[in-house]
Formats: sequence, structure tokens, C-alpha cells
Amino acid sequence: MGDYTPDDVLQLDRPTTGFLCPFNANVFGIEFLSFEICDYESKARIFRVGKDMEGPTEGMEMDIDPRNPDSMRTIRYNFSEDVLRMPVISTSLVFSVGGREIDNFRMIERHYFRDQLVKSYDFTFGFCIPGSTNEWEAVYAVPGLDESLIEDMINHPYETRSDSFYFANDTLIMHNKASYKYTKEDGAQAKSYAHYNSGSKSRGVKGGKGTFPHTHACRGKPGGSFAARWQLV
Repeated sequence: MGDYTPDDVLQLDRPTTGFLCPFNANVFGIEFLSFEICDYESKARIFRVGKDMEGPTEGMEMDIDPRNPDSMRTIRYNFSEDVLRMPVISTSLVFSVGGREIDNFRMIERHYFRDQLVKSYDFTFGFCIPGSTNEWEAVYAVPGLDESLIEDMINHPYETRSDSFYFANDTLIMHNKASYKYTKEDGAQAKSYAHYNSGSKSRGVKGGKGTFPHTHACRGKPGGSFAARWQLV
């Protein structure tokens, strides 16, 4: 297994057949604590998973095999078809860092339908303080998709897939895979993410300063305080 760079994964035009780094490549001790997706315009929460949640997570499936660590980095999602048509979404990722500082933490995510690239995202968090807990908030436009492609994605569950690559100082330390099922909705149906918003209002999501919609905000909490904002280009 070779050493893959950000430029290497940005050239990928189809999902990888395996993982491009071993499970134990995460020598910086990065741990994901929670992840949330919202519709930026309505503030409706589409999905949330976190270590503080009890029981199975709605909209997410994992087949964990204790004998196979790679099973812990393969996820299946079930979303409403509306997600494919939202013009702007917001995400919030909370993660902790181990005892080593990271000069530059970067995520590249490539989304495919079958062997066609349909979306690509490239986010740079920047410097991570050792022992910190960080919140990474992003607000970004979703590339518009043709209705014919959306119909194909709905009619072929789990053939929409993504590869998420995480780099520390330009070294690939994590690679996660996901596949997606989109549920067709009609006016009489409750949205598949309605359970996240029943009984209370979603707290909303804050975007970073810069030129909307390509912005994200980052905060770290190492015991002192850390705040920084970047504009995506």
C-alpha cells in the first residue's frame, strides 16, 4: 500500500475498491464524537449521530465485525430524496485530538453514483491543538443534479457511494466509506428525518465568515480557547 496524497485522491473518478490506508494509520488519535447535517434554509435537522446517543441511530446502518476493523469505517445511510435537492446544507462535526499537534487537518470527500463522480468537497481545518476538542461547522452549496440522475439514485439504493479521506500534514490517516439509499417521498408522507425535529426546534447552524455559501467555521477547546475561520476557494 503506497502513500497517497491529497492530489492523488482528487484525481479519483470512481470509488476505491479498498481502503487506501490501514485502520491503525490514525497515529494522531483523532476521534469523531458527533456529526450533524441540517438543511441550512429551514434549519431542519436531517441526521445526527453521536457518542452521547443511546441505541441505534435512525438513518444509519453498520455491520460491525469484531474480527474486521474495516467494518467500523463502512456506513450505510438512508435519507429522504429531499436531501438531493437541497441547495445549501450545513454540517457540524465534533472531534477530539490526541497528544500530538496537527499543523494541517484536511478532509476530501468524493461522492459517486456508480462510477460517475457527482460531488466533491475539500475542507481544510488547519491547526489542531494537542488534547483539544474541536467543532467543525460548514455551510456550503450542494451541486445541482439533473432530475434524471436523481431518479436513478432513488431507484438504485446504495449505488450512490462516497470516500472520505482525512489528511494530517498531507499524510492520509483515515479513510471511511459510505453508501446511500434515498427514500421517495410524497406530500402525505412524513419526511424520513422528521423524528430529529419533533418536540423541539433545531438549534440552527452557524456558518463561518466569508463569501456565502463556501464557508466554514472551526473552534477548538483545549482548556484554553482557540478560534479560527477559513474561506473555502
